[in-house]
Amino acid sequence: MSLWIKGNARIINVLAASFYALTFVSGVSWMLGADTEAVGFVIGLCASILFGLPHLAEFIVPSRKPIRDMTDDELLRFVKCSDPRIDWKGITRGRGWVSEVFLREDRRLRFRAKFIDDGIQNDDYQDEWANRHPHSKAVGYWHELYYDGNLVGRFILVAVDGGRATLPPPDWKTGKIHMLEYRIAQIHDTLGTLDEYITRSGLAVDEDT
Repeated sequence: MSLWIKGNARIINVLAASFYALTFVSGVSWMLGADTEAVGFVIGLCASILFGLPHLAEFIVPSRKPIRDMTDDELLRFVKCSDPRIDWKGITRGRGWVSEVFLREDRRLRFRAKFIDDGIQNDDYQDEWANRHPHSKAVGYWHELYYDGNLVGRFILVAVDGGRATLPPPDWKTGKIHMLEYRIAQIHDTLGTLDEYITRSGLAVDEDT
């Protein structure tokens, strides 16, 4: 709601100015003897609320660059701080062979994953954390982030336990998952199994990255 208010601040200010003008007219009418005091109060209150909405929205969601003006690094930082459930929406194409997840605010920012051919990063992914599940075979898939058709970054998510979860590989130095990769996995966590399988895999998220 706050983003909508900020995106339509000009319209809201025009409405507020219109209510303010009506308040002035109501005040003049009251001075001339008409019984418009209550009406003027209500209209003035509406004008005050409308004038205050953009400021309230700015307080709740401080201004930032529009998505279209962000650099690649800024887009990645934005993704890391985004809300996986509220900010993103997923679609599938080609009988489920291709998955796309786009940003609701700007559909030109989207992840694309292909589950056949060149979309497969490794069809026999080998690592102890990935192969420790009842279904031991794991498959790595590329998940590519684009803005307006331009590649921003490529990331790996590994389907484990027969596709019951897709996990980001941990950093090979620390053994922990970076926050950006964790957020990307959350965005693609359609089954809601990510955190369970991170624990099952003996992994942890490095919240300081």
